[in-house]
Parts: sequence; structure tokens; C-alpha cells
Amino acid sequence: KMAVKKYRIAIIGCGMICNAAHMPSIAELMKKGFAEVVAVADIRECAARETAKRWGIPAWYTDPQQMLDEVKPDWVSVCTPNVYHKKWSVAALRAGAHVMCEKPMALTYQDAKEMFDEANKAGKLLWACQSRRWSADMDFAYQAMRDGDIGRPYFADISFVRRFGIPTWGFFHMKEHNGGGSFCDLGVHFIDALLWMCDNPRVEAVSGMQTDVLAKKKEDILLSIKESGAYIGTFTPRKYDPDEFSVEEFAAGTMRLAGNFLVNFKFTWALNQPTAKHFLICGDKGGIDVEKFMLYKNVGKFQSETELKYFDNRPFAGVAFDAHRYMYEHVYNVIEGREERLVKPEETLNVVAAIEAFYRSAAENREIRTVELGGYEL
Repeated sequence: KMAVKKYRIAIIGCGMICNAAHMPSIAELMKKGFAEVVAVADIRECAARETAKRWGIPAWYTDPQQMLDEVKPDWVSVCTPNVYHKKWSVAALRAGAHVMCEKPMALTYQDAKEMFDEANKAGKLLWACQSRRWSADMDFAYQAMRDGDIGRPYFADISFVRRFGIPTWGFFHMKEHNGGGSFCDLGVHFIDALLWMCDNPRVEAVSGMQTDVLAKKKEDILLSIKESGAYIGTFTPRKYDPDEFSVEEFAAGTMRLAGNFLVNFKFTWALNQPTAKHFLICGDKGGIDVEKFMLYKNVGKFQSETELKYFDNRPFAGVAFDAHRYMYEHVYNVIEGREERLVKPEETLNVVAAIEAFYRSAAENREIRTVELGGYEL
């Protein structure tokens, strides 16, 4: 029997996603003897201390660099607000660790490129936590797409609308810490899943706009933390102040992909429209609605609408943030050389190019072609 390598994991950032998704996922690896959490760090002492106490972690820090220097972990999970992803991912790679970085990995193509360059230099895995690929709906739609049921895709309509679900527990709403709002938070998952299902067509241009109308009205409209994405894990929330809101609550527009492929998108934290997700991909042989799991095709001389059925018989079906658990097991297997990585650097770079192009388009009020981004190549 082969000896199991046990990875010493450290976490930077002890907010909701650390406590709700990362720690429960690592706990599953620990049960198998694959991992142990040796330390956590957060600039907020209460968050670091309470997370360490809650999960029985031996050490906590308010200085992530000191933690990296003293603990020398094999693996670091970066769960900070977006603006600090690059800084701490690079620091962890230089400290000799594999890195799992929460999404979006970066906000500019150049930053993402430099992060992967650091990983290559260090000979370590840098992983963007695009966990939605393990969500049942996305996973099964990917399988259906692989069967060629819709042929060559050339149009997609994707949206994730929250009627009123602004994250109120951390730094999500502050541009200086998070870089962006609903597009970074919700859009990044849908765009990543779409590009993955369609074999990663290059993002060629984005035309978008953003608004912050409703958040500025300061109305507390039946606001629930669950509606804003945190089912669990908000143990030490930072007090929310709507006066600090400096990102977009609403992001919408179009993306042009290689191969004459158009994408309409809309991602909102607040919009006077019912809360709903919509994910439709159309090709020359049919179309698939990922949320309703319907296949639209012609059968002989007839139009057909087929309801596809899938059964989520996986071990964590129905568990909050179940996708992170599957993702962690996969990353462990990738590091161990047992599986080929599912979220590839070229896919993450394509997603980050879409993010940068969107924010530039919204700021400059014009379509941004990705060739305008610094050093963009796929």
C-alpha cells in the first residue's frame, strides 16, 4: 500500500468563503488523511482567531507573509477580497506552496499572466477556484454538450439576476478591496462555465455597461444574507455601510467570441426583476437551456422540446457549497498526478480577459477588443 502524502494547508482570508466552502472541503480531505490545516491568516484579528478556534487550527496570524515565512505550508488557499489575490498568490508560490485562489483570480489579463508565470517558475500548481464547473447543472450540461447535441454553438444568453441580494458582510461592495461588483462575483462563474462548455473560444470583444442605482437608495428591501450568496459562514461579518458602495450592482452587455459567436449577458445584485438564472446555448443543430435542462431540436419535420433528466447521486448532493468539495478532491488528485487539471490556465486567462474588457468598456462607453489588453494571447 502506497503511503499517502499529507499536505500542510494554510489559508489567507478568514471570511465567508473560507468558513462556508474551503474549510468544510479541506475537512473532507483530512478525513482521508490527505491534508491538515496548519495555520490561517486574516488582517482582522477576530476573523483569524475565531476561524482557528472554530476549526481547531493550531496557529493564526494577522500578517499572511509572517505565516508563510514561519509555517512554510505545502498548499495555500487564497480567500481574500479580489484586489489582494495576486499579491498573496504570488507570495505563496514564492514560499514554495501550491495555490488555490478564489475567483476571479485577477482583474486584468496582465496580472493573471504574471501569476501563472510565477507558478511556472516555482513549478507549482496555481488554480482558479471556478467551482461552478462541479455544480450539478453545469456538469451535466457539459456532458450533454460533449455529445454534440447542439452542434456548433454560435449564440448564448446568460444571466444571473438577484432582485435584491447585495453582499453585506465583507468587502464585496468596495472597489478599493474588490475591484468590481456583480460581474466579478456572479458573472465570472457563468462566463467560465460557458467558455468551458464551448471548448474555450477566444473572447474577442466586450461591450458592457454598469449601474449602481438601487444600492445608493439605501433601502433595506427584505435583504437576506442567503439571497446574497452566503448560506452559511458569516461568523465575523464586517459591518455593511451603503455609503461605502463603490462597485456595480448591475452589469449587462454582449461579448463576441471567436467563430462569429455572440453572447448576451446580465449579472445583478439588485434589479427590479424576479430573481432568476438563465443559461441558454444555441448551435446549428439545437439549443440547450441549462437551468430548465431542455433540449431544443428538430426531429424529422417537427420541432421538439425535450426535457432532459439528470440525477445528482454524488456524495454531497444538496450540501451548501458542494462544488468546492469536489473541486478540492480534484485539485489534490491533480497535485498527486492522478488527474489532468480541469480548470486550465488558458481558460482562466480567457475569463480574466473578459473581465478586464468589460470594466474598460463600461468605463470608456465603447466596445473593447481584447487585442487592446496588454499582451493578450491565447
